[in-house]
Amino acid sequence: MSAVTKIGLSQIPPLSFAFIRFLLASIIVSPFIWKERTHLWKDLKTLAPFTLLASLNIIFFVLGIKLTNANISQVLYAAVPILVGLFMHFFFGEKLSLKKITGIIIGFSGVLLVLLLPLWQKGNFSGNLSGNILLGLAIITWALYLVLSKKAQKTYSSFYIVSIFIILTTIILFPFFLFESAQSYGWWNGLNFGSIIAILYVTIFGTIISYSLIQYSIKHGGAVFASLAYYLSPVLGFIIAFWLLGEQLSLGLGIGAVLALLGVYITSQK
Repeated sequence: MSAVTKIGLSQIPPLSFAFIRFLLASIIVSPFIWKERTHLWKDLKTLAPFTLLASLNIIFFVLGIKLTNANISQVLYAAVPILVGLFMHFFFGEKLSLKKITGIIIGFSGVLLVLLLPLWQKGNFSGNLSGNILLGLAIITWALYLVLSKKAQKTYSSFYIVSIFIILTTIILFPFFLFESAQSYGWWNGLNFGSIIAILYVTIFGTIISYSLIQYSIKHGGAVFASLAYYLSPVLGFIIAFWLLGEQLSLGLGIGAVLALLGVYITSQK
């Protein structure tokens, strides 16, 4: 997602990219939820309080990844399981053992190192401080969304929760799309094949399929279980970012990644 999104953002303004992504996704899912149209507005209002967190995640992510590197994003998102464990503790009283606390401290030290990398390590592969902070906000809102999604699973199907999220996010992003179109009028005239493929990829695989699988995982395994997918993201993300973008690992990013992944492993070992 991070590498492909950066390809699309090379030509498309960030929030316009996100809007087109979710507009296309809304068109695709709408036939499947047409039978629910009589109470769709009611469901939007019911699911909106926690679904807005996922919408904020999209905004923070696309603005952050525009400024910083795909590899930075992969490492920061690896901290999602740690945040989910913390939020489960604070909101639902799940106990934190000494082992988990140790893992959280180690993991967050790695995340903090990556987040503040531009302050002490210069170069193209250290990212951008503002972009890193925006990605930090993105993972916080996403972890909260994963934790709060579990309750909605008792009433709604996984696919329906995702469909409401897609429709609501499309509505929220529309004013931003109009603003960016006015500011950068005509950006769509020079779109190349790579940007079009990037939009289609993030719509189908990065939105409809991945979010549906995440909700399915939450329903059948819980929020912590679903978040463990992000344990793989740095490994796969580094390979893909190198292949598509030519991004390389810096020493600071490598150390931060090892600490973050070690923290996640200790926290979620059970």
